[in-house]
Amino acid sequence: MAKLYTREEARRRRVKYQVFAGMFDFLAIVAGILVIIGCIVLVSALIRWIRADVPVTFQKLWETVTKAIVIPE
Repeated sequence: MAKLYTREEARRRRVKYQVFAGMFDFLAIVAGILVIIGCIVLVSALIRWIRADVPVTFQKLWETVTKAIVIPE
């Protein structure tokens, strides 16, 4: 048989679950902010790596193209 609750008990249970739901919402927001900050750090590291790598890559490509086009003596 189902347990019967008084209005006061039902109100206390509802408030308790609302408090827990609010705490979990807050923790989820904090975790989401941390994930966003982590993604920003990773993207900035990727951009720094690309900026450092592009000149080296194009230099090697340019050398390959010039060696292929220019006939050695």
